[in-house]
Amino acid sequence: MLELQVINRDTFSRYAGLSLPRHVAYPMPTWWHEVDAEASSKLRALSTCAPALRDLSLYLHLPFCEKMCRFCACNRTIVRKDSQSGAQRVSQYLDVLIKELELRAEDIGKINSERRIVRQIHWGGGTPTYLSCEQIQQLHGATTALFDISPDAEISIEVDPRVTTAEQLCVLRKCGFNRISLGVQDFDKKVQEHIGRIQPFEMVKQTVADARQAGFTSINFDLIYGLPLQTIQSVKSMIEKAIELEPDRIAFYHYAQIPDRIANQRGLDHTALPDSDSKLTMMLEATARFGNAGYVYVGLDHFAKPDEMLVQAMHNGQINRSFQGMTTGAELDLFGFGCSAISILPRSMYLQNEHDISAYTEKVLLGIDPAVRGKALTKDDGVRQAALMQLYCLAEIDPARLQREVGVDFASYFAQESSQIDRLVADDLVERTELGGIRLTQPLGRVLMRNVAAVFDGYLDEDAPWTGMKQTFSASA
Repeated sequence: MLELQVINRDTFSRYAGLSLPRHVAYPMPTWWHEVDAEASSKLRALSTCAPALRDLSLYLHLPFCEKMCRFCACNRTIVRKDSQSGAQRVSQYLDVLIKELELRAEDIGKINSERRIVRQIHWGGGTPTYLSCEQIQQLHGATTALFDISPDAEISIEVDPRVTTAEQLCVLRKCGFNRISLGVQDFDKKVQEHIGRIQPFEMVKQTVADARQAGFTSINFDLIYGLPLQTIQSVKSMIEKAIELEPDRIAFYHYAQIPDRIANQRGLDHTALPDSDSKLTMMLEATARFGNAGYVYVGLDHFAKPDEMLVQAMHNGQINRSFQGMTTGAELDLFGFGCSAISILPRSMYLQNEHDISAYTEKVLLGIDPAVRGKALTKDDGVRQAALMQLYCLAEIDPARLQREVGVDFASYFAQESSQIDRLVADDLVERTELGGIRLTQPLGRVLMRNVAAVFDGYLDEDAPWTGMKQTFSASA
């Protein structure tokens, strides 16, 4: 029998279940503000006037899905493939997306006639493999024509095993895509039926086999724990089935329950949600079972094989946390294209496009920047962003690295937070290191990472790690 790590459940219960950010951004979008075309243009320009120009990462948002998943919090629209009007909507959206790429390419794709290198491309959704093979080639061809793509770029895509074909995977691979992320969620039939995501184990297995046959070098699984009807036993089974298929990388996400903001979640039976203590055991089972299978525990909720690029990025300091989860390429300027897509310049700014497809389309066709929300980061924002990035990606804050990245002394800069850190030390969530930094304890500090991170979030109340922020974020742990 596999032994789980021992954890102080009394301490855990005092911290668990609080409304706290997951810090896929800092500051979180809650604190962003509306921007007009002039303001968004100035924010984008920060990318080209930095002292040292960074290489690029491109995110393309493809919002179309054939069916609604009841748990989903992504920006997506349901369009039937056999609908003529639906086909027209998709075709128009692609034309508009390519036009936005064209509008931005001159601004960000080169500086003083020298083209900037694209190190990453990611297609998210929605369901990017909603597109036909011809449409995939059309969109990727336009991207490669407009930007200078590195020969060793990481080019990834999110796929739904229910609609992704072997032909699509071959086309993607020929285009240069080398990593795919499969939305698996759970293998249990009852859970799948309840969340509206029916995809048998054999279907996922076939997609993995097709991807391997096509030549993909990295296959990622997205799994979710904390869903209605899940039990400790069913999650253990889910983990073992995932291990059987040998994905290179696994995102083991905690279900974000916010039905007041996500209408489709109201159709789920929230009386059937597992309690915090059960979810803790689910996470401990994941840590133990993935670790026993040779996976490295990365960040808050990711696992990867030792030779996978995510683990390599963790070791060489290039790991990153964003709306895409844990990624490589920490020092890249990320530009998002498509409705609701987000652009991120590390320690500089955030920008988000129009959420509504029609509003986004109208602006792009008029040649207007479609960004509507954003934030320029203050110096304090940048320092705290760097500290939180270390915490979420490396499970520690290293003063020497913080000094190199943002030029501040950890002890002096966060002197006001020292008493809060002491409180976390007393509860065995963190330990102070010999070099003057902090390190999360394992497993208690790792599973309560969001509580520790709240200490360094300048937008939260001082007591947020112990009380949470009402009606703002999903409940943690």
